[in-house]
Amino acid sequence: MIGILKGMATTFGHLLRPNFNGDYPATPKVLPERARMSLKLRLDDDGVPLCKSCGLCERSCPDRAIHIVSSKREDGPGRVLERFEVDMGLCMYCGLCVEMCPSAGLEPSGDFEVATARKEDTHRVLWPSASTPSDARRARGDSDDVTAEAVTT
Repeated sequence: MIGILKGMATTFGHLLRPNFNGDYPATPKVLPERARMSLKLRLDDDGVPLCKSCGLCERSCPDRAIHIVSSKREDGPGRVLERFEVDMGLCMYCGLCVEMCPSAGLEPSGDFEVATARKEDTHRVLWPSASTPSDARRARGDSDDVTAEAVTT
């Protein structure tokens, strides 16, 4: 009987405390600067990704959630990024990919509301994206047709 009363006292004590979540949907929670969230590619002033297609992020990912497609640059050394995909359903948000990137081309996006009802929706194509400038696509030799089925942002 005493145990039940102690449990009820604890429960009522928690009921009187302020709500931890506050007014969440209306007022989004501000997360710490170093919080691990969804990923995005950093772009330069021309809208071209800073990613140099070295593949270190892909090799450092313990879950193999990152897939990069690149081709050898025709005008000199290096590679050209053609496609950058992340399966956020596999990602464990460890941040190793961001730490390993020598060109600082990959960073957390700040988007933590990525819940979905279908597993297929966790697959993200970061490049080329729907916001990819058409000039940058033409410079890489891609067409201007980027359909909503092919690109999920």
